Amino acid sequence: MTEHLRTAGAVVIDGIRAALLLRPRGHAVQSGPGMFFAMLALYAVIQLIIGFSTSDEPRMLSPWGISTLLADTLLTLLAAWLLAVMCERRAITWGVASTALAATTAVSVLIQWPLDILVLRLTEDGNFDAAGWLYLLGRCWWLFALFAIARWLQPRRQLANLAAAAVAFAVSALPWQWIPVVPLVEQDYEALAALENPTGDDITGTGFEEDSNTLAFNPEDLMYAQPLLMQNAIATLKPRTPGKPNLFVVAFAGDGSENVFRNEVEYASLLFSSRFDAQGHLLVLENNPASLETRPLATLTNLHIALDAVAARMDPTEDILLLYVTSHGSKEHQVLVGLDPLPLNQLTPEDIADALETSPSIRWKVLVINACYSGGFIDTLHDDSSMVITSARTDRTSFGCGTQSEITYFGRAFLSEALNQTTSIPAAFTQASASITQWETDAGIETHSEPQLASSSSIEAKLESWSRSLPARAPIPFAPADGAGNGPTTGSGE
Repeated sequence: MTEHLRTAGAVVIDGIRAALLLRPRGHAVQSGPGMFFAMLALYAVIQLIIGFSTSDEPRMLSPWGISTLLADTLLTLLAAWLLAVMCERRAITWGVASTALAATTAVSVLIQWPLDILVLRLTEDGNFDAAGWLYLLGRCWWLFALFAIARWLQPRRQLANLAAAAVAFAVSALPWQWIPVVPLVEQDYEALAALENPTGDDITGTGFEEDSNTLAFNPEDLMYAQPLLMQNAIATLKPRTPGKPNLFVVAFAGDGSENVFRNEVEYASLLFSSRFDAQGHLLVLENNPASLETRPLATLTNLHIALDAVAARMDPTEDILLLYVTSHGSKEHQVLVGLDPLPLNQLTPEDIADALETSPSIRWKVLVINACYSGGFIDTLHDDSSMVITSARTDRTSFGCGTQSEITYFGRAFLSEALNQTTSIPAAFTQASASITQWETDAGIETHSEPQLASSSSIEAKLESWSRSLPARAPIPFAPADGAGNGPTTGSGE
C-alpha cells in the first residue's frame, strides 16, 4: 500500500513537471489501469475543490459536470494512446495515460484557473486583446504539456515529438468546440428559489420565478463572444459634442425570460437618442434570446466595462450619465439578472455603486431602477450629484411586467408618456408617478407601488441647464422590439 502511494505521488509530480513544461521522469512507466483510475479520482477531487471555491451557496453536484469530467478523462486517454503509438511506446500506454491525466489536473489548477481569473479581470478593465491572448494561451498550454510528455517518451527526436504532441492535442482539444463545459459543482437554483420563497407562493414580479423553457444557444460560445460584442458596442460611441452638457446612456435589461424588459431598453435607446440628443452616446446591455448576436449581455461584468467606456468619453465635470436598469426585483433588493441556463450574478445596490466607481469619476448621474422593491437601492446610490428614481418603494412591488406585457407600467408612464411631453426628468417623474397611481387604482390594486425620487438642488440645477440646451424634437411613439434582434418597430404598441 505504501509503495502504491509513493508511486502515485511520483506520478503526480511527473504531471506537475509536464504542466510546468519539464520532462517527466517516467515514474508511471510500469503502471496499469489502476494508477490511471487513481489519477482520475484525484482529478475529480481537485475539480470538486475548484467548484466549491468558485460557486455560491446553495451548491449541487452537477450531472452534466460529471459528464464533462468523464469526457475530459476519455479524451486524455485517447491523447495518451496516440502519444504512445507515435512515439513507439505502446507497451506503456497506461503509464503514459496516468502521467497525462496527472498533467491535465496540474494544468487546470496551476495554469488555466489563474489565467481564467486574470482574463476576467482584464475583460472587466476593457483590455480585450490581452484577455483574448491570455485565454488562448491557457487553452494551448495542454499542447506544451503533451510535448513535454513526448520528450520523455523519445528524448532525441524533437520534430517527431512536436508532431505527436500536435496530433494528440488536436484529437483531445478540438472536440471541446462541440462539448458543453459544465463545472462539477454549481449553484443549486431550485434550492435558491426555495430559500427566496419558502412558502411556495406565487412570486411573479419579485425576480425569482422559474422559466421552463431552455433557450437555444450554446452557453460557452455566448460567454466567449462577450468581449467582442462589448468591443463592437463601445466602438459605436462617438466623441462628446463640445460646448454643452452631453447625455450618455447605459440601458440594462436583466431578465431574459420576458420580452418586456428588452422592449423597454430598446425603446429607451431610441427615445434618448432621437429626442434627447444622445445619439452615439448609448450602450444597451440586454438578456434576450432574440438579441444574443447583436447586444452584449446584461451582466455585472459588462456593466463595469460599459460604464468605464462611457466615462472615458465623457467630460466628467460637465456631462450627465443616465443608467436605466429594468428587470424583476426581490425583497432582498436584488435586481434579477437571468438568461437560463447561464448562472449569472444578481445585481445588488452595492454592485451598481461599485460599477459607478469609474476612472475618470462620473460626477452627474441619473440612476433609474425599474424593479419591484427598487426603493431599497436609494440609500446606497444617492448623493448630492446623483438623482435616483425607482419604480417602487423599498417594500412594494411594481406592475406591468410578464410575458403578456409589452412595457411595464413605469416604463410606459415615465418613458413613453412623460418624457415625450417634457424634457425635464423631475417633471416627467411627477407625471409618471401620478399616472401609475391612477392605473393601479383602475386595476383594483390596493397596495400601490409608490415610485420614489431622491434628488438634490445640485443635480436638479444641472439637469435644468442640460434640458434647456436640447433642441425641440417630436415625440417618439413606443413600439416593441422585433424578434430579429433589432430595436423597436414602427407603430405605437400601446
